[in-house]
Amino acid sequence: ETVEEGKRAEGEVADGGAKASAYYHDHVQPAFDISITLADVPCGQGNVGTRTARLIGGQNAIPHEFPWMVSISRKGGHFCGGTILNSRFVLTAAHCLCSANSVIPIGQLRINLGEYNLKGPEVPPSKEERVTNAIMHPGHKCGKYVDDIALLELARPITWSESVKPACLPVATGKPGYSAFGGELAKAAGWGWFGEDRSKYKRADVLQKVEVRVIENSVCREWYASQGKLTRVESKQMCAGHEEGGRDSCWADSGGPLMIGNQPNNVMVVGVVSSGVGCARPRLPGVYTRVSEYISWITQH
Repeated sequence: ETVEEGKRAEGEVADGGAKASAYYHDHVQPAFDISITLADVPCGQGNVGTRTARLIGGQNAIPHEFPWMVSISRKGGHFCGGTILNSRFVLTAAHCLCSANSVIPIGQLRINLGEYNLKGPEVPPSKEERVTNAIMHPGHKCGKYVDDIALLELARPITWSESVKPACLPVATGKPGYSAFGGELAKAAGWGWFGEDRSKYKRADVLQKVEVRVIENSVCREWYASQGKLTRVESKQMCAGHEEGGRDSCWADSGGPLMIGNQPNNVMVVGVVSSGVGCARPRLPGVYTRVSEYISWITQH
């Protein structure tokens, strides 16, 4: 499979800078008391305003509701999402850097900051940035979905604004304040397809958001097995969706964030859109890279 059109990885699912500092939030739920910021400004602060009149089963995001969200484009077309970590680095899925079994030359990649409507004029205007370094996790190989996480280094520092802000990250697995987030409601966002059959559906122009529930890994494995899918969901991954299906990430959402926390001022990116079987099918939730497993790797760069 290629990711020329931003195909979310399908089928096989397998089994992580800047100095991190603890960033404390006065949140009522203990799971969210501590998050990590890699930036020199407050992280995870979205914008909420008047709703504008789908990710499958979702709705239009509010403009710049997720100001850490970026569109990654190649040859002028969106194909993956990503998350701003600090003024130089964007987090995405490693498979977004692959075309078939080869790595895409970084000169072809562009990061679009402050993006909302891919086809319409942005207010304020979005900014296109070049990539100078692509750091794929050393455990990842194109065509596979192990260690599906990567960092993109921008050619110049990001200028912060209301439409461009960094995300918070979760505490590393096993550290004080860590949570696996099982059973929590989360949001995914992206410009992906409205349905898995691309002969019937189209890709979103306006950023979409959808609410999904984090599924315990053991339950996720049981659901996949019940549908005859021999899919491994390892500790470095997490599942999110609904047993009945209907709401999910899909093709071209890859690399985008799975977010948990109170809007607008306490949002952590806990997962990266990675893989799954189809989109929004019953008992086949989306599979995400579990960010807490890669905090030490991320903070090395």
